[in-house]
Amino acid sequence: MFPAASPDQAAATAAPARVDNDRIPTAIVVGAYCVLQIALSLQHDPWNDEAQAWLWATTINRWQDFFILPGEGHPPLWYWFLKVLSFGLDFSQARLITLPIALLNAFLLARLLKGQFLLLTMMLFSFAVLQFWGYHFRPYSIVFLAMLSALLLDRAGRSLAATWCLAIACGFHFFAGFPFALWLIWQWRRGTPWPQLVLPSLVAASFGALALVSGMGNVTAGASTVSLLDGTLANLSWIVVHPDARHPLIALLTLALLCFGLRREPILLSGLIALLVAFSAGTSAVYGKFPWHLAFMTMMCFMAFMVAAPRSKTWVLLVLLAPQVVFGVSAVAERLKHPAWAEPDLFAAISADAGPSFEPATQLVAWPDIAGLTTAAVEGISFRSGNDGSVMGPVDWLTWDYSAFDESFLTTPRPYWVICSGCQPLLDHLKQAGLSATLLASKFNLDDGPKEAYRVE
Repeated sequence: MFPAASPDQAAATAAPARVDNDRIPTAIVVGAYCVLQIALSLQHDPWNDEAQAWLWATTINRWQDFFILPGEGHPPLWYWFLKVLSFGLDFSQARLITLPIALLNAFLLARLLKGQFLLLTMMLFSFAVLQFWGYHFRPYSIVFLAMLSALLLDRAGRSLAATWCLAIACGFHFFAGFPFALWLIWQWRRGTPWPQLVLPSLVAASFGALALVSGMGNVTAGASTVSLLDGTLANLSWIVVHPDARHPLIALLTLALLCFGLRREPILLSGLIALLVAFSAGTSAVYGKFPWHLAFMTMMCFMAFMVAAPRSKTWVLLVLLAPQVVFGVSAVAERLKHPAWAEPDLFAAISADAGPSFEPATQLVAWPDIAGLTTAAVEGISFRSGNDGSVMGPVDWLTWDYSAFDESFLTTPRPYWVICSGCQPLLDHLKQAGLSATLLASKFNLDDGPKEAYRVE
């Protein structure tokens, strides 16, 4: 039996409390999770999305961009948060802020799952909570904090405060609207007076509208699969995390397990299935299959089983989490084998080669320009876009052309230096123009892939 809120609050209040015999094992597993988060944070090599958000937040200069960031497709609160951090911290310092949030989440999860040691362990070591929803410098850990706070507040009888927590989470990520919608279904099922839900719902909807307007015109949006059905089924088999391991049979098994586990709460179950299908179809049609986004489906299922207790089947949630634990632990092992300090610093290699007169804003080119984002954020510099020749801050998703070459770099004064990913087309283009490129260093980022640094003469 879960210790979270039940559909019948009076019954939940009258239910006998679980005896917590797992205090020491709980402390051990939470401590192990915290140690891993610290280790993973220290070895982390920032990736493009972390840098892109930081560069946007620190370069906003029009008031309207504080609400609608061109092409980003995100609500504004994460960028406001980064803007505040930037007043006193640089990128390398600010990105550590998600670590204490991840550690706090572990303690809140332990409190929520008191007496549920196995479920606590599997949640903490699942791919989402251990990786992108943990120490990564993205808003997911804040969304998770809001979800855990909501469940704990609801258990304490403060459902309105819980609803506001989830409404505010919608300001940090567009997809937070899905668990918020599930929450509203549950509140309706439980008989919460609708006037209490109107204002937080309007706030959440406003954040969603800002995100949709922000994403209009993003040239990278588009179906990631030929068939919408295939993409939807692939996303519905999210429990196996890795895209190559997904299969329609896993999707059907997942839905069957959910139907069995929540069969005593048909309204909640119907809402959950509808939201999962909508999420899977929508992300397949517009956004893709990124595991850190599909984790929202894991969190919706977790929330459903928590609020439906004791009328839900605990073991179903454990089965859904099992493959995610395998992927989570495997990802930890892989990341710890490739710490950031074991890879060359491309900017340091370029600076050493260029000498003291090096001016990145005119002599450093990134192709495609997204390859230079982390360098720009970490070093606090600007660079030239190899795609269109502009002086770069964040990438403009409204005009971005990943494969374009700016021809002015064929005649620009040399030498100049290049950071690139997928470099061969660029090298071929330079060679055809009679230019030579000398490799200075190469590195591998587990999230962005390989990158290389060259001197062009």
